[in-house]
Amino acid sequence: MKARSIIVIILAVLMVMCISPSKVKLKGFQFSEVPNVKRLFEKYEETIGNETITLEIAFDGWNATTKGVQEIELSLSSPTTIPLLFENSSILKFEVEEIEVRGAKANITAFYDGRYGLLLLDIEPIENTQQIKIFYTSKYQPLFDVNMRDIIDWHIKSTKSSFYLPPEAYMGLSKVKGNLMVKVSSHTSNYTLAGLLKLPNDKYKPLLPEGDTFHTDSGRFYILLGKWNTYEKSIKIYGRSVRVIALTDEGEWVVDELAKILKVYSFYLIPYPYDEFIYIRIKGHRSEIEGFGLYGGAVGTQFENLIPHEVAHNWFGIYAELGVLDESLATYTSFLYKPTLEQADYWEGICLSSRDRTPIVDINTVTRRHQTNLYQRGGFIFRSLQFVVGNETFFQGLRELLEICHVKDCRETEKTLDLIKEIYENLTKQDLDWFFREWFYRADYPNFTVSSLKVFQKDSNYILRLNISEENGFAMPLEVKVVTPVENITKRIFVNGSSVLEVETKGRPTMIILDPDDWVPNVNGSSYRINWEKLTFERIEREEKEIEGVKIIVN
Repeated sequence: MKARSIIVIILAVLMVMCISPSKVKLKGFQFSEVPNVKRLFEKYEETIGNETITLEIAFDGWNATTKGVQEIELSLSSPTTIPLLFENSSILKFEVEEIEVRGAKANITAFYDGRYGLLLLDIEPIENTQQIKIFYTSKYQPLFDVNMRDIIDWHIKSTKSSFYLPPEAYMGLSKVKGNLMVKVSSHTSNYTLAGLLKLPNDKYKPLLPEGDTFHTDSGRFYILLGKWNTYEKSIKIYGRSVRVIALTDEGEWVVDELAKILKVYSFYLIPYPYDEFIYIRIKGHRSEIEGFGLYGGAVGTQFENLIPHEVAHNWFGIYAELGVLDESLATYTSFLYKPTLEQADYWEGICLSSRDRTPIVDINTVTRRHQTNLYQRGGFIFRSLQFVVGNETFFQGLRELLEICHVKDCRETEKTLDLIKEIYENLTKQDLDWFFREWFYRADYPNFTVSSLKVFQKDSNYILRLNISEENGFAMPLEVKVVTPVENITKRIFVNGSSVLEVETKGRPTMIILDPDDWVPNVNGSSYRINWEKLTFERIEREEKEIEGVKIIVN
């Protein structure tokens, strides 16, 4: 007997037993070997119907064993083939034990290619409705599964504390299109049950069971089990009730912070557009800092560094899609949660350490190579745009952008940048082409310096005259803070090549701070850099400059 046939682990004889004219039981399937069973499965067209799956799931820390019954309800008027695809590998054994068909005549053809099995169930209706019941057992080792079947698999890693079952591990994949109900009648007692439903365009929606049952459509559905505590609260956002839920081991404070984030973002952008937000704590596949924004929720490895960004994707990425700019705007929005100069300085250090010099307009997809440009640099650009147009105008523009891109395809970067520019030009009645050309069509940073400084005494006051230069071809407004023993004065100046600022003060200036609130990333700013030899991100000692007894600081 061939080794491949042994792997299949099936009976060698096909037995068909007729119980009644409208009821057939099928078991013991003879498989024929063919190449690429999965491609054969994809050739079959979808059939309209509904599926109900009842599962008993046991997990011992390494092995997940599932006893399942998959029920398919159809209303066929002509003969149809229902394909059922299942997977067998070193970590997943899916054994179909019996198929029961009511309301139709039925026979089966079975194929196997070394990894995938395919049952082609030929149904000839003899009643108005037909019911198919598939009885099976699945043995799966989630901790050893490195197959990336779907985009969510790149972000979630199974552990003994939290693991997931892809559809292949708990059901036979069919081509039935309609409602899918998954009932988990029993599971390991110290785990909490959740789910992720795949939506179009690689979006995912978190689901919690109603009792023991998930109600979905026929999209791919992942079952999650974790040793989480469940925290929940209901909040009001502009008069509408929103349910906030956290499945996590981080503590009850998480649900309170989620509520705060939703309220903050709703104030600046538009009110949170969904009735529920679910956060699920997961383990990352590639790193300890990994997350994914969900439709009405988020998954992530840790709260502080990830979830404010992932929550923002419910506006930029879910409610409105802007392609790669979703990451820039989600990063910017996360700054609204805890806006500190330390955070801005940290982001600026990441930007200045990057070796990638690809303009955002030339980036078509999110990759690790372009991550800094799309996330920190992109977020900082929108912070600089806020500085240029003013707070009220900036957030009004973001609200307009969200509403336009909620109904319009905004995933093409250059066209969306033109749209954003148009929105802000209409609001400000100014030509902003210079800003967008500098920041989105280039990938370097301004280099602001004080090229000369003079202090003159005038009666009891002082006159400070500064020459501020920009050496990388940027034309940008800049704030300058003048510090004296008596008072601090902040002035705004537009620097194009070089500009002169003259300020009268009551006390002699002791310090000049360029960009004191860190609105603009610039070459001499930030106290952080990547140490490429050690591959660490660390504080650096910046050289202090002094002219005529006045200390110069560039933020």
